[in-house]
Amino acid sequence: MASVLATKVTARDLAELMVGSELPTPDTTASTVTDVVELSVDGLTSLHSDGRIAIEDITFDIHKGEIVGIAGVEGNGQAELVDTILGVREASAGTITLGGRDISDRHTKDRRDGGIGIIPEDRHRQGLLLDAPLWENAMLGHQSKKPFARGIWIDKVGARGITQELVERFDVRTPSVDVHAVALSGGNQQKLIVGKEMILDPSVLIAAHPTRGIDVGAQAAVWNELRQARKNGLAVLLISADLEELIGLSDTLLVLFDGRIVAKLDPGDVTPKILGSHMTGVAVEEAS
Repeated sequence: MASVLATKVTARDLAELMVGSELPTPDTTASTVTDVVELSVDGLTSLHSDGRIAIEDITFDIHKGEIVGIAGVEGNGQAELVDTILGVREASAGTITLGGRDISDRHTKDRRDGGIGIIPEDRHRQGLLLDAPLWENAMLGHQSKKPFARGIWIDKVGARGITQELVERFDVRTPSVDVHAVALSGGNQQKLIVGKEMILDPSVLIAAHPTRGIDVGAQAAVWNELRQARKNGLAVLLISADLEELIGLSDTLLVLFDGRIVAKLDPGDVTPKILGSHMTGVAVEEAS
């Protein structure tokens, strides 16, 4: 138990007192960015069903060992960008290149099999089957690959084995891989999703709000996994509403506003205030 003066305590100090330990930080130090472009998006445009622009002329590269952060007020095209890269949403213009291969016309399964991993924005709606055991959840998006499958058949032994491996590696707190996902805490559900995407070594990871709604312990675990994967050469597209997370983890920051990229910023120089001015369009108005 602790007693502090309201006028002499910061929000971070108070949070650390509440959780009983020092809060983790997402800070990434030494650069691991290579010269090899793993994902290239050029002129990507997609429309809503009524013809309105969802995203327009999006262009960027992500290199091996690089985290590219996408900042923006939610609803400015982040979800549509993710869906278009994955092939869930049709692009009306532009190209997507993965590892030097044009995948613009490939189905979502082909893109996933080609090396794109995804931590979805909403773990319950998009990431998990809550009433299914953990080993079945670990298969989602990988159900045609070894060790989850043998030919056209599900390999239950292989699936349970690799799920046990990811449970141990990513510290998913569960008594068994046969426990249903609904029984896990939010943090352990998120670690399961991160683990199932990382365990098969993707070449590109799209991480949409990877630490939303989880406790500081799980948050630190996810940050550590992203940092280690970046060090090992993974190319990461990070989408987050957490400005500290974006500035701390990213090697490059892009700002999405009204479906367009309006700024490219250096995380080493930017402040939350400057980033916020670009996110809300204030900087664009001042420049014009």
